[in-house]
Amino acid sequence: MPTTYHRFSIINQVIGLMLLIAIFGIIGMTISNRMIISAQGNAHAINKSGSLRMQSYHLLSLTPLTSYSDDYINELENNLLSHELTQVIEIEGLTNQFSELYHYWLNDLKPALIAASSPNEARFEVITFVNKIDELVRSIDEKTERKMTYVSMTQMIFITLVLLLLLLTICHFRNKIYYPWLTLLKMVNAISHKDFSQRFPLHKKQDELSTLGQTLNQMSDELAQSYHHLEARIEEKTADLQNKNKVLLYLYRSNQTLHSISPLTTRLTKVLTELSGLTPLKNIRLRLYEENNDTCFHEIQTSQPLILEDKEPTRILSWEISDHLYRYGVILAEIAISQSLSGEQNNLVLMLAKQMSGMLAMEQQLEQQQKLLIMDERSAIARELHDSIAQSLSCLKMQISYLQMQPNISPNKQQDLLNQMRNEINSAYSQLRELLTTFRLKLTEPGLLASLESTIREFNQRIGFEINVIYQIPAKIISPHQSIHIIQIIREALSNTLKHANATWTQVSLLENAGVITVTIEDNGEGIQPQPIKNNHYGLIIMRERALSLNGEYQVTSHAQGGTTVSVTFPLAVA
Repeated sequence: MPTTYHRFSIINQVIGLMLLIAIFGIIGMTISNRMIISAQGNAHAINKSGSLRMQSYHLLSLTPLTSYSDDYINELENNLLSHELTQVIEIEGLTNQFSELYHYWLNDLKPALIAASSPNEARFEVITFVNKIDELVRSIDEKTERKMTYVSMTQMIFITLVLLLLLLTICHFRNKIYYPWLTLLKMVNAISHKDFSQRFPLHKKQDELSTLGQTLNQMSDELAQSYHHLEARIEEKTADLQNKNKVLLYLYRSNQTLHSISPLTTRLTKVLTELSGLTPLKNIRLRLYEENNDTCFHEIQTSQPLILEDKEPTRILSWEISDHLYRYGVILAEIAISQSLSGEQNNLVLMLAKQMSGMLAMEQQLEQQQKLLIMDERSAIARELHDSIAQSLSCLKMQISYLQMQPNISPNKQQDLLNQMRNEINSAYSQLRELLTTFRLKLTEPGLLASLESTIREFNQRIGFEINVIYQIPAKIISPHQSIHIIQIIREALSNTLKHANATWTQVSLLENAGVITVTIEDNGEGIQPQPIKNNHYGLIIMRERALSLNGEYQVTSHAQGGTTVSVTFPLAVA
């Protein structure tokens, strides 16, 4: 069988036919090329003959010839015996005709030109010589045309042979390759449609396609035997893959949802609701801690109620949302005692917790970076104010004091004007000092609650008693920009209480209701007199400006029985 295979190999057949076509083409091109090269020599000989005609007429015009004409006679004779002309004469078999022309030159024309005293005496010999040259040129031209005819006939013969061989090759390979290949494709198409009854017909002369067809027949038999076994396994794996696909699709969607621009509560609620459809967990809820503080948290619960048949008892499962630095919260869920989570379902919840921790860590990092950028910018502004305006105001105060100390200044109108200027500069300087103190405030604690606790601890020591704090704001809803303004408003209000109120009780409360934040600072001090806010009340002006920057409202209330209430309300920032 191997010997037969190599003998009738399709590759060998293709190589043999291509070689045969190439041989025919090379032979035809070689013969044509030889003839064309010889025809090119004939063209040079014809050109040389034309030059002999012109030279003979030129010698005729020079008669009577002198000693200076010998060069022209020698040039004509050299051209007559040139290699280009004599080689063509020998190849084309025109030696007799050329000998007659040459003898006429030696015996008749040349002596006539030398002896002639005028052009008319040698005109007949020149004309006869030119006619003989023309006869020679016609003979060369006839030989050339005959060669070109042979070239055309040779090319047509070999082109015809090559075309016939190509037609035979096409017909041969149509039967040897095309039709068997169609049979193989038909068989493969049938196998792809689960039809294993098709067979490739085998022949005595084996080639590559026959061997391929025989192999395909064997493969079809084997596939038919294993197909039914594989179908059962495929159905079994399909169900498992569908479940895994749901899990992967859920993780992909949850990752997109967690990193979307929707509010944090909306994102987490959507993710937890979809989780309840993939697991037997019910009453899933999420507790978000306020900066590692598990006693202060915001709880997010799915809208799906817990429904248990026959009031079956449940147990609570929990998964921590944390990393190596922080504890962000915990996922809590209930499951019937008779049920349990599979390993894949437990891994799903763990992966979700990891996604949440990554998202919360990223948001916390971004929040801290934004806060640091704001504080750095404010510190830069404070430095600029201190280095420019504060220095200028200090210089003006010193100059006015110096003017007031001069003995030649009138103690009346000019002194009043200087006192007024000094009071105004002192007022501007005090306001600037308060602005610098506000700008230089450093909030190194992450989150509003931690910054608030740090501020309260500071003022507890300064004010001499414990400040009450009511904090009822869900976690992760206050932006860094709002946190900074809230802390600075609280610090300004507590600073006013410390300096002016003489209070023995103070309370700070932060509440959230329907997307509106209310910040209230109360004390039982002396209150604020109902007068325009100026001179000594720059802190109130700063608090009002901060409330406006939060798109909120600011109100200061002084109670008749004593005490002051500072209230700021503003809407939450859109996430």
